[in-house]
Amino acid sequence: MRYPVIIAAAIALALPAGLAAQGTSQPQAPTPSGGTTTPVTTAPATQGVTPVMGQSRLSGDQIASWFATQKVTPRISIPMAELARMFVDEGNAQNIRGDIAFVQSILETGWFRYEGSMVKPSDNNYSGLGACDSCSRGNIFATPQDGVRAQIQHLWAYADPKADPTRTARPLTDIRFTYVRPYGRAPTWEAMGNGNWATGGGYTEKILRLYASMLRHNGLEPQTTTLRTIASGAPSGPLAVWVTRKGAVRLADVRGARGTLAAARKSLGPGTTRAAYGNCRATWASLGAIMTFSPARGGSTCGDDARLRAAVLTGPQWVTAKGLKPGDSVAKARKLYGKKVARGSMGVLVRSKSGARLTARMGEGVVKALIVAVPRRR
Repeated sequence: MRYPVIIAAAIALALPAGLAAQGTSQPQAPTPSGGTTTPVTTAPATQGVTPVMGQSRLSGDQIASWFATQKVTPRISIPMAELARMFVDEGNAQNIRGDIAFVQSILETGWFRYEGSMVKPSDNNYSGLGACDSCSRGNIFATPQDGVRAQIQHLWAYADPKADPTRTARPLTDIRFTYVRPYGRAPTWEAMGNGNWATGGGYTEKILRLYASMLRHNGLEPQTTTLRTIASGAPSGPLAVWVTRKGAVRLADVRGARGTLAAARKSLGPGTTRAAYGNCRATWASLGAIMTFSPARGGSTCGDDARLRAAVLTGPQWVTAKGLKPGDSVAKARKLYGKKVARGSMGVLVRSKSGARLTARMGEGVVKALIVAVPRRR
């Protein structure tokens, strides 16, 4: 039975890629001393999804007005209003939400105070670019505008499948642009955790709660959209991850060993494919899904009749029959599937006699990915 080889290849292709762009868990911002508690106690900002791409809803002056209410003294080289205007201007030029990128910088820099960070205020680095556990220093930018631009460009690489370092709206300053693979792997802020921009839990929630506070300060309410709006042809809402002890497997509308690449495209949208390890690797970046298909006998590697063999699912919309999804806590996994799940970084949730298997990859107290193995049809 070759499915262990197939799934090992799928994991090797899928999991490290989430860490390649940043190389580390990004520093989490502390609550500002003497600051308001509003940003950290408001209700979650969204129930849908929040696109990374788009025009800013707030002006630089509106952002600076909100920041002034937080009673924080930033350690930056230019006035806060000027920095906020740069985020909006650079973001709008690249069609990236600069107002939300500004909030991301609050988390990455600890409210622009850089306390305990390897990134220095003089580096003009507002997003932790180049900072990692084994590094001595993050990226250094000549000017504040270069640092803002690099962050916006890196977000574009994550958000747009058509991103290209030769087609940036303004001269490229992000030297880590090509580290993001595949482009467009995280088109929503909800997808920025779980090993994309950051590995720590709660990354999205912290950003969107702060952003909701910023909007309400300026008399606005949060807005969300659907995955179908962001990625043409992609489904919206929860996607089933069903593996039974009798060996039945279903991923969304793709059914086990009978599931073909054509069926996956019909269910999930076009995606992208390439040959890898003698099989076909299909990626749906907006859904956080990488699947491996084995070619049919006599067929082409990525032919429509290639059959499903394995899947690595990192998007929060993938939900098991018991209600577990990527991003949930290990404690929840243990409650739903038993204490044995928490032993080590990989825990088998469901195992069948036929060889079908559902496994959770865990780290930092959360479920990083759901991994499905599908035995070859006999």
